Amino acid sequence: MSQTRDLETLPISKLLIKFAIPAITGTMVTSLYNIVDRIFLGRYVGELGIAATTIAMPMMMINMAIGMLIGFGTNSQISIRLGEKRYDEAEALLGQGLFLFTITSLLFTALSLWFMKPLLLLFGATENVMPYAQTYTTIVVIGTLTHHISFGANSFIRGEGNPRIAMATMIIGGVINVILDYIFIGIMGWGMAGAAWATVIGYSVSAGWVLHYFLSGRSVVKLYWRNFTMKWESTRAVLIMGSPHFIMNAIASVQMSLFNNQLARFGGDNAISVMGVIISFSLIWQMPIVGISQGLQPVAGYNYGARKFTRVKKALYQAILLATAVCVTFFVFIQFFPEPVFALFVSDNTSDLIREGAPAIRRFLLMLPLVGFLIITGNYFQFTGRPRTSLILTVVRQVFILIPALMVLPEYLGLNGVWYVMPTSDLGAFFMTGICFLSERRRLKKMIAESSHMQPVSVPV
Repeated sequence: MSQTRDLETLPISKLLIKFAIPAITGTMVTSLYNIVDRIFLGRYVGELGIAATTIAMPMMMINMAIGMLIGFGTNSQISIRLGEKRYDEAEALLGQGLFLFTITSLLFTALSLWFMKPLLLLFGATENVMPYAQTYTTIVVIGTLTHHISFGANSFIRGEGNPRIAMATMIIGGVINVILDYIFIGIMGWGMAGAAWATVIGYSVSAGWVLHYFLSGRSVVKLYWRNFTMKWESTRAVLIMGSPHFIMNAIASVQMSLFNNQLARFGGDNAISVMGVIISFSLIWQMPIVGISQGLQPVAGYNYGARKFTRVKKALYQAILLATAVCVTFFVFIQFFPEPVFALFVSDNTSDLIREGAPAIRRFLLMLPLVGFLIITGNYFQFTGRPRTSLILTVVRQVFILIPALMVLPEYLGLNGVWYVMPTSDLGAFFMTGICFLSERRRLKKMIAESSHMQPVSVPV
């Protein structure tokens, strides 16, 4: 039980480093799935290959939404149960999570294969891109179950206090994907199918690693097949806790569809390819933020359950500081050096992808320094058992700001209007999130005072 004792005894800064660095390393490797696919496809298939993966993104986001609904919802519950020392309930949640992954994955795979072409048309596929997108997406969808286990169930390992094993899971899958991309695309010439099969095999090996860990007896939370079932009350709690991540990704899927259609309308296939590269670069800076957030989750969740609110507050502040530092660093880089990012994805340095992409990415990430605060603060509410607040922040940013901007700005600014949508959304969300953050700061100070039987005192941010 030393892993869980560390969560309430080690210094917060040390805990965040302990959990965040492996998570950052693992998630950075995981991001290679999409980035390396696009690099090989751009160089060996062409810009239509990049566009095809961009068209596939809405379906992949729906898939991710389902995985996060179950994975993050279950993980939050497991961390809280461990903080309350209710180990049997944590083990029941683990078995139930794997059961829910299996059922939802099979259903998603069947529906996606049946409605594949209409969905891709809805997601913005043009006549030129459709064959590439259909080949790639069909194969990737087949690996839905292993994807959910490798990503969603892997978060259970991190939640019980073993970030190094969680990191190894993602590294194994990412390295295999890179190697197979080179073999399948660069050597064997399989094109879109090669990229898709490399991704599926990488997920499958990672999933096997996760299952082996929980069955090997090394885990704090043990996997017993008698728990491979579901109970309505605990399932309901999981779905409530995971709903912000589900809705966030479901909304992101709708947004990506709208982006693709607006890009096709105002910029054509090349604009869709530019967006594909921007998404790939965004994965690079987002993964450290996701890693910091994942590092915060067990620290905040466990100490919140253990009513150690001073530690919760410190963890939140330090996570925000780290995330903001990451965002500022990447913001400075992309404002000064955008061309090398696009040059990775093409074999011709005079490509229109570089010429059109450099100014586009500068505009798209104009408010990047604010995003670390938005992500960490929004996730914090979910980690501490208040998914409704997290959900409200997500809906305000993604529905009431971003989607209207996406529909209006291009009508006046053309293609540039599409690129200015994201900074508009980020700026609006910053004010809403700031209000919630200040309210939570006052709430934490009050709970700290009550738990120590003292009057509130001034606590510096």
